[in-house]
Amino acid sequence: MNFDESAGRFEKAESGTDSFKLLYKDAFRLMKEDAANAAFYFVIGVAAHGYVVQYEDQGVTPESADKAKEILVGFNRKISRALRSAPDAGLSLLGEVTADYQFNVHDF
Repeated sequence: MNFDESAGRFEKAESGTDSFKLLYKDAFRLMKEDAANAAFYFVIGVAAHGYVVQYEDQGVTPESADKAKEILVGFNRKISRALRSAPDAGLSLLGEVTADYQFNVHDF
């Protein structure tokens, strides 16, 4: 399964932690299979894993889960574009996702 397939499956899935878990497992698997693009997969894997670690054993409101999923879907779309872009443009998109996650996502 490639990144676009994994991201598409995540986008169509429910907003529960199982969906986030599947996304991070896919991202970390892709790191091994496509080492040249590992940084792109890593940022998605870390974000999805962060959500699972934070909320796996807790009740989460549907609104909070949907908001988190929406954030990850946006990240996935940027990373998908980055993987299809020229190297400079791809790294710029990766930087946007990384900075957005670090400085603007406070719930996971």
